[in-house]
Amino acid sequence: MGKDYDPRDEKQLPIVTRWLDLTAWLLETTGRMPKRWRHSLVHRVEEEALRVLLLLTEAAYRRRKSELLRETNLSLSRLRILLELAHRLTALSPGAYERAALAIDEVGRMVGGWLKETLEREKQGR
Repeated sequence: MGKDYDPRDEKQLPIVTRWLDLTAWLLETTGRMPKRWRHSLVHRVEEEALRVLLLLTEAAYRRRKSELLRETNLSLSRLRILLELAHRLTALSPGAYERAALAIDEVGRMVGGWLKETLEREKQGR
């Protein structure tokens, strides 16, 4: 049985790298949010961002990826909602919100494409 993950695979590595960059930025950004939101909103934003990173990494190594990619999409949706709330509460600046929203949308499209391809492969038994 061969390896399931090839770090040279152009469809797998960029999504993990892109999310890693966003997560690092997001963790720095949430560290500057008001203290009154640290134990509720900030914690959940950070938790979802890290969850997406771990799910993407795990999916890169698994033969059966579809369930992990679906979970990733759900976490991305949760993160979108949490960041929208942070923006509405002015805990997140408009510029930071826009940057995060664009990156989440980009990664969401990448996950969607990866999921579609994965479902086709799983259907064919590969």
